[in-house]
Amino acid sequence: MEQAVADSGVEWTRLEPQEFMSNTLTWADSIRAEGVVREPYDSPSALVHEADIGAVAAVALLDDGHAGRAYNLTGPEALTTHERIALLSRAVSSDIAFDRITHEQAVERLMATGVSRADAEYVIGWYAAPSDSATTVDTTVERVIGRPARTFAQWAAEHADHFRRDSRRHGQGSS
Repeated sequence: MEQAVADSGVEWTRLEPQEFMSNTLTWADSIRAEGVVREPYDSPSALVHEADIGAVAAVALLDDGHAGRAYNLTGPEALTTHERIALLSRAVSSDIAFDRITHEQAVERLMATGVSRADAEYVIGWYAAPSDSATTVDTTVERVIGRPARTFAQWAAEHADHFRRDSRRHGQGSS
């Protein structure tokens, strides 16, 4: 598909974000209910803030000089699961535990959401052996938008209410 777009003659810019910080929202239910994150791996990831992806897209669409370029998008730090949990714990002012599960348990959990086994294996496999581009900080966001990429600590502070045990803080309680 990418080659077809490149060969089409239309100007293009390809954004290649690595793991989105917003993927962390998949932990919200277990953190609110039990104060725990269950994942099979503690690999580093240079997660990127979804607003930074949007900012790069806006610049690429509105400013000249981006046609024919592919942008690897990461945040400003590569963090392990333990490190992300520590930052989330600070943001919500509550301890969050890390419970290691098996690869197969993670695949089965994803399949329970309707994902095929092949896709679940692919996703969980990505965490088992992340690529260098997913674990290495890249300064593209800062170069394109002219300011540093947002940190995971900033993202955690912005989204802390999703992880707090008091469900009324994120819109699910009574008024």
